[in-house]
Amino acid sequence: GIEPTMELEHAIGFSGDLRKCLMFHPNGRDMVYAAGGCLIVADLLDPHNQVFLRGHDDFITTVDVSPSGRYIASGQRGENADVIVWDFEEKRLLYRMQSHDAGVAVVAFSHDEKLLLSVGVTPGDNRLFVWDMASGLMNAQSNAVQSVDSQNTMCAVWGGFFKDIKRRDTSNYMFATAGKKSIRIWCLDPVNGAWPVMGENFTAHSHIRDYTCLAFSHDRNHLFAGSTTGDVSCFQIKSKSLASSKLCTQGGIESLMILPSNDKESSSLLIGGGDGTLTRIVARNHSELHDVMNGRITLKGKVTSLCISSDLSETIVGSAEGLMYRMRNSDMKTVKISESHRGAITAVTFPRDSSDRFATCSVDGSMVVWDLTDYHILCSGKCRDGGIPTCISYAFDCIISGWTDGKVRCFDGETGEMLWDISDVHKGGVTALQVSYNQRFMITGGENGDIRVWDIKSREMVSHLKEHTSAITSISIFEDDAHALTGSKDRNILCW
Repeated sequence: GIEPTMELEHAIGFSGDLRKCLMFHPNGRDMVYAAGGCLIVADLLDPHNQVFLRGHDDFITTVDVSPSGRYIASGQRGENADVIVWDFEEKRLLYRMQSHDAGVAVVAFSHDEKLLLSVGVTPGDNRLFVWDMASGLMNAQSNAVQSVDSQNTMCAVWGGFFKDIKRRDTSNYMFATAGKKSIRIWCLDPVNGAWPVMGENFTAHSHIRDYTCLAFSHDRNHLFAGSTTGDVSCFQIKSKSLASSKLCTQGGIESLMILPSNDKESSSLLIGGGDGTLTRIVARNHSELHDVMNGRITLKGKVTSLCISSDLSETIVGSAEGLMYRMRNSDMKTVKISESHRGAITAVTFPRDSSDRFATCSVDGSMVVWDLTDYHILCSGKCRDGGIPTCISYAFDCIISGWTDGKVRCFDGETGEMLWDISDVHKGGVTALQVSYNQRFMITGGENGDIRVWDIKSREMVSHLKEHTSAITSISIFEDDAHALTGSKDRNILCW
């Protein structure tokens, strides 16, 4: 017979805590991002148009889109730390590279998308591979860092063709890798897979940093690096030495991007901070770092992803709080395009009489009501010191939730503000909750196997039932409001 299958209709949220996991597609219409172990291609204009690329068996750790948008690459963590290359037009898996162990730290396409760089996590793998996109075969390999105990690789960026002593382009490719206490420049001969320059360290003397993001200047003579200490370092490629550095944020730098500049003698940088700031600075002569007037805005959460549009007019911004923004590059004006919970979702519920909205709660202590027509948030509420909400149910236009601190809290379904709470509902926390069909009473279950019936209007306990010996996991009330089923960790289902 035919097996019943559930088709994934829509996904809300993305892996915002990953650096550089939200990308603008060069077609100007789509964005590409990771959500758990799934890669999502989403239409910026049509919220219902999403394509899911599934081929990983663990969480995705790194994503890159090729310059023309023809390919997407993604790497994952775990035992099968594969790198997958996807064909964007046909939305299918093109190549699967199975050479890494433990996890993939970074993937990056070359400027002409003929090569793909992948670097494994350290410790556990510490290998660097360059792949040929024409065949999917390995072009070159090396160890990623010299000292596995004290160094790792967190970011990598290609810098076009390597320049000779007279600063003319050769046929060899250049890229840089950086991470904990290391920043290295590489030169690859793609014809025979040799390394004319194999991971040479930049000299910075006492200037030792843990680098998180990299970008080459437009003329490719300088390399900018953001660090966990919040400063941007500028290195000269020719001398492989530190030219300058500047403190830009307080919470470390999470992302870095070169902005278009009319001045050929300077580079304009956009910096995403761990404190939620987005800062513009200018590098005069590509090396002297200066602030810009009105060049700072603050968003919610660490700014982990920055990606410029193909027409260079706007930037898509992702934060660790699960928010996505579009920012106009000319004046740094932002508009929020998506938001989601920060932590794991613990419960979901629909109202009894409608299916155009639903409510969720999360370990981050938030409660959110979503509109199913375009997946935006209708309202949200938060309780900062109540532990974790474990269960949720609609009652009229209110949302009633049970919490690990033993309280039941009621939120307004229109505004998200908290209306009332009941203390000491269950010792050890409320684990299950259900509102009756007539919406006059509710049944709660606790950590110790207690079942309690409450009058919603007076908020007083009507009945206490004890038969289960372990935590209640689920409660279901019959439509007659006279009977109920309860399930428990003691492996019993009881009818009351």
